[in-house]
Amino acid sequence: MSIMGEVPTLGVVVFDSDRVLLVQKKNHPEGAWQLPGGQIGPDETLTQAAVRELHETTNLRAHEDDFRVLDPMWHATITKDYGTRKFSFRCLVCSSYTGDVSKTKVAIPRWVDISELDTLRLAPNTKSAILAAQIVK
Repeated sequence: MSIMGEVPTLGVVVFDSDRVLLVQKKNHPEGAWQLPGGQIGPDETLTQAAVRELHETTNLRAHEDDFRVLDPMWHATITKDYGTRKFSFRCLVCSSYTGDVSKTKVAIPRWVDISELDTLRLAPNTKSAILAAQIVK
């Protein structure tokens, strides 16, 4: 199998007290829970992509200055029948938003108690990003 180029992606951590917002993407047949987010477009800044992805996956609205970028950058390599892809993953914490969480065309969002994370099937780096975000929230 061939290895395709690295795909830049992001995840947005949104807290509500002891809960975190996760989504199941409709185009991911594995059904793993992950942070709201996705690929960063070629003409987008990191925070522009965060604003767009948060809305596309949860219906929440935020402004670019509502995000704080976390370090480090995570990496994942995923192999499927079409080949192997490498992903770079940046995480941002959203400090303020408006709207109500609801199902979108691309994802089913859900507030999850942080104590339940180990009971869920999570996408790579999801728990690490949430734990890192807890330190700075």
